[in-house]
Amino acid sequence: MLRSLPLLLPGLLLLSSVQAQESPAKPKAADPVPGEYQGRVIAQTMHWQGAAWLIRNKREREEATSRMREELRLKTGMSVCDMGSGNGYHTLPMAEAVGGTGKVYAVDVQPEMIVMLNERIAEKAITNIEPIIGEVDDPKLPPKSCDLILLVDVYHEFSHPEAMLTGMKKALKPGGQIVLVEFRAEDDSVPIKPEHKMSKAQITREMNANGLKLVREFDGLPWQHMMFFSLDVAATGGN
Repeated sequence: MLRSLPLLLPGLLLLSSVQAQESPAKPKAADPVPGEYQGRVIAQTMHWQGAAWLIRNKREREEATSRMREELRLKTGMSVCDMGSGNGYHTLPMAEAVGGTGKVYAVDVQPEMIVMLNERIAEKAITNIEPIIGEVDDPKLPPKSCDLILLVDVYHEFSHPEAMLTGMKKALKPGGQIVLVEFRAEDDSVPIKPEHKMSKAQITREMNANGLKLVREFDGLPWQHMMFFSLDVAATGGN
């Protein structure tokens, strides 16, 4: 999972020492990382050394993570992806939700995150998760492999959003969905750095520009938007 790392102090939200270690995923030498996309500053990727923050005890209270996963409406036998999986905070319960006949692809660009994920998979003897070390411009997902691709506070950190969305669209099965969960930029009370937030308008603009249309929303999370997108056949010509 890729995100900022806040630390609450009386009356202020400051950055933790871990967030100070933020560094962008290394791009290919011939393909420099752009600084912005569609008028939005691209945030830096959370460093793997901050992975403990992803599985902090208070995350459920702050983000209502169980409720968020309920809204995914996962069913036994589904094939899904946790994009930017980190050390598997959402990956493991998603694997339980789809059952032994289902599958979860867990993609992260930092090999160290995948190592930590593999340790948790082995500890719990889970057999239906396939970890993938992705590239900054390629999720490395098999074509037409996913009923749903979940991105929790991840998309805003993509250095190559168009290339990543292209790869994810190719990985969708017919009728598949890409689900974005992003901290609300419209709400100043959400204690996250501005570059790690997105507004609904910005999310919709970027998805529409890449041939995706909004099909559903869930507004019941404490701090985040949850928006479901599918291929806009009219915009893509069926591709």
